[in-house]
Amino acid sequence: GFQLAQKGAKANYPVVMMPGFVTSGLEVWGGKECARSHFRQRLWAAIGGARSFLTDRECWKEHMMLSLKTGVDPTDIRLRAAQGFEAADYFMANYWVFGKASHMLL
Repeated sequence: GFQLAQKGAKANYPVVMMPGFVTSGLEVWGGKECARSHFRQRLWAAIGGARSFLTDRECWKEHMMLSLKTGVDPTDIRLRAAQGFEAADYFMANYWVFGKASHMLL
């Protein structure tokens, strides 16, 4: 975006970015003892999430599942969507979703 602005490019229309289900990283905001070291780190849509899956599959699965009774977070577990543009820039390392577009718009 900066280089294009230097060449005289101007915005004609507003851009609305709407991240979807797959592109939003899920962070641990509260969890069981096995996930305490992952506080405010991603369990979904990040390399760290894949690492935690490989090291402790049961813990990862327990935190990713919704309650079978209520359909929401299980007791003592809270996963929340990552915030900001970086939450939707890249799905995984080197797999961009909005990353290149957001850099062009800034």
